[in-house]
Amino acid sequence: MRGFFFTLSILAFVLVILSAGILTQSAVINVVPFLSAEKVTYAWEDVSESIISVSGVNVSKNGNELDIQDELPSSRNLPDFIGRYVSFVRQFYNSSDLNVDFYSGEGQLISDFNCFGKKNCGDNAVQFHILPANMTYTYPDWNKKLLDVVCYDTPQNGYPACDFAPITGLNISINLTAVNFSCDPRVWNDCTKDEIQWGKFDKVFGCSSGVGCIPYSLTIRDANGLVYSCQGVYGSNGANTKEVNCDEGTINWYDDDEAKLTFKSQCRVTLKFGNHGRVSIEGKDVNDQGCDVNMSTDIRFTFNNSNFWTDFSTQMLVRDISSNYSAQDSIK
Repeated sequence: MRGFFFTLSILAFVLVILSAGILTQSAVINVVPFLSAEKVTYAWEDVSESIISVSGVNVSKNGNELDIQDELPSSRNLPDFIGRYVSFVRQFYNSSDLNVDFYSGEGQLISDFNCFGKKNCGDNAVQFHILPANMTYTYPDWNKKLLDVVCYDTPQNGYPACDFAPITGLNISINLTAVNFSCDPRVWNDCTKDEIQWGKFDKVFGCSSGVGCIPYSLTIRDANGLVYSCQGVYGSNGANTKEVNCDEGTINWYDDDEAKLTFKSQCRVTLKFGNHGRVSIEGKDVNDQGCDVNMSTDIRFTFNNSNFWTDFSTQMLVRDISSNYSAQDSIK
């Protein structure tokens, strides 16, 4: 809570110099608006950074790379958890005369935090956007059982047109908490299409040029630490092992076909690529066997410049009650 402690230190400083006769009362009147602006700014930055982590997502930007770490599915009631965090924030900052409110992407005041991260409070889907490319990172709802990263070249299925041209690389890492592969990728020919299977890999992967044709890497680690990664060859290209291999180093993001990777165990983990510009990650409890499909995901995009940012479909307003100075912006 940097804003709170910053405010206390500044006010203490003003009181000290007043008592010492260094500032006149009129000078203090000119200082107060500055203090109010600083207090609001620090509080806004502090809460906007924290509330994204509370939602289970960690977004970081390092030069021309954007890294998004997540957990699927949600291990708690996230709207309730976010709401309790906001109650804490309001109680904490009210002691320094600050008011904190949140609004949906369309400007609706949020009282039920099931609305957090949504363009409209009547929507189910949770979204944030990577701008100016207009890429969408989304779940069907706050249960987070499915993750989609969408960048279509034309508007479709409710998503805006997206410009993939600035993106030059894609890296995906997945750690499975309790799911184990039903074969050992380290052993030649041990994994067959009965355990790990690609569908239409050659349709989507292995491009040579064009917008959307980029290098990629994919690493999936099971609960025992076994690793399946692409590029990789895990057996001969015979009829029973061909679908296991991923021997191409590029992906055509905009390909019309959909390449699907499935890990077949008591828990089914599926990744989909292509389909006009979409990556999907999903874990399923097959036949309700009570298995744990929790996973941590790390998706990293490399851009050809550093001029990009995120927008979480929610605005935050911080207002200094005493001076009425306020700051309102989208949470990034």
